Amino acid sequence: MPSSLRKITEFLLSFMLCLTLAACGCESTAASPAPEEDRTVYGIWWSYQEYEKYCTDLDEETYRTVIQNACDNLKDLGINTVYVHAVSYTDAFYRSDIYPFTTHLGSCDYDPLAVWVELAHANDLKIEAWVNPMRSILVSETDSLPDDFIVKQWIRENNERIRQVNDRYYLNPAYQECRDLITSVVKEIARNYDVDGIHMDDYFYPEGTEDNFDAYVFSKAEEENEELDRSTFRINNVRELVKEIHDTVKSAKSDLRYGISPAGNMENNLLFYYADPSQWVKDGTVDYLEPQIYWGFEHPVKPYESTLEAWMEITEGTDVQMIPGLAAYKINTADAGTTEWQDNDDILARQTQMAMEKGCDGVVYFDYEALFDPAEENKEIVENEFLHIKNCIQDLQQNHS
Repeated sequence: MPSSLRKITEFLLSFMLCLTLAACGCESTAASPAPEEDRTVYGIWWSYQEYEKYCTDLDEETYRTVIQNACDNLKDLGINTVYVHAVSYTDAFYRSDIYPFTTHLGSCDYDPLAVWVELAHANDLKIEAWVNPMRSILVSETDSLPDDFIVKQWIRENNERIRQVNDRYYLNPAYQECRDLITSVVKEIARNYDVDGIHMDDYFYPEGTEDNFDAYVFSKAEEENEELDRSTFRINNVRELVKEIHDTVKSAKSDLRYGISPAGNMENNLLFYYADPSQWVKDGTVDYLEPQIYWGFEHPVKPYESTLEAWMEITEGTDVQMIPGLAAYKINTADAGTTEWQDNDDILARQTQMAMEKGCDGVVYFDYEALFDPAEENKEIVENEFLHIKNCIQDLQQNHS
């Protein structure tokens, strides 16, 4: 073969080899799909009571130290999500243009929620803003409200939009103005704070709500539907409130989570609180349920395992997460005639393990103080329970990975 032809052939072979190697290289270095985010929740509630106990009259620097310490404690246990009170009694634990600033913090010239959000995220914790929707102030606190606050105006007018039950006022969700007030606060939080979700608890209609709570508005509804009963009327009002909050959350930020922690007794939800979690799941107006299954394995009426299974049936086959709430505050207490919370120091760990084995999406403990600052007489058993929970969560996380 002539030398010139040989050189051309060698060049072509070398060029083709380079192309082949380059193609292989590109294929080998292509980015693999990002792993799906683990949505398992190990959570804890931080209520207005923790705020009141640990944060009253603190300057911002000291407050930040307290919240950082709380974040350290949560991470040590294995917690990845904290539910922090933003609204407890038509008040605000943040700088609101709608609700008056809470009285539970005493003197405070900074934004408590903003600090919580900042430090939670700095410590790789998810944080959801916890809102009580209908529960308002004590009757004795009326004079302390700002005169221009709509709630005070309704109280002064004896307006049916807010009604007294025992010694406390509650917003009436039958009225669009009340639902608008609640959703306006939800929108304010969702738009102004980098929270990971909006969380509601079980304070809908209070137990013992009498007919005079909504006599007028119900009579108007009856005129349109003679077969309507008051229970259905109230359940529908709560259903509409849940939907409007959901829509508000998703319109503010489409990826923001919205969930509710209803009472653990399903029958009581319908009979006393007029809440129908199974309907919310069917409606697709919640991302998760965190039922407060605050009973041990030996409870005579609502034992943990069967109660959990009943709740899981509600979300089975749906995208709604089931994340049971567990009662840390019951450690070392008598409960419904049983002593299991006094005789055992691993109930919460076993409940956590069982929930995950049955296919739940996590657990949440009520509350921070019970696990991290127990009464002196509970310290030893709480410390033991703490270690059991910590080891359980570590094992579950390792098995998942």
